[in-house]
Amino acid sequence: MAATNSLTGRSVTIRANDFVAAPTHGCIRFIDDTTNSVAIELGTTLEVGGVQYEWAVASPRLARDNLDSLINAGVLGCGITWVPNSRFKPSVPFDLSWWRGGGAAIADLVL
Repeated sequence: MAATNSLTGRSVTIRANDFVAAPTHGCIRFIDDTTNSVAIELGTTLEVGGVQYEWAVASPRLARDNLDSLINAGVLGCGITWVPNSRFKPSVPFDLSWWRGGGAAIADLVL
């Protein structure tokens, strides 16, 4: 795998999708090489249906993809889960065990 740590601090855009109608901008703050996931701190608070989101977790949609794909191509098809402010914990940024529906979509993540 390429130096995925080089992704930390990089600006990204989540393209418009079924959850949000406009692109969402943010910064990669955490990386999980085991699951090829990134935790993104959103540039501005997103409010959807009365719920506020400042974080999203993205992981490759296809089994053949990984974070190297994002580094090399600059774009990666992902499953994105927006994490409500009340649920995000920096000590376990990839914990989505609470998720039972809501802020999620398939979208491209773009460096």
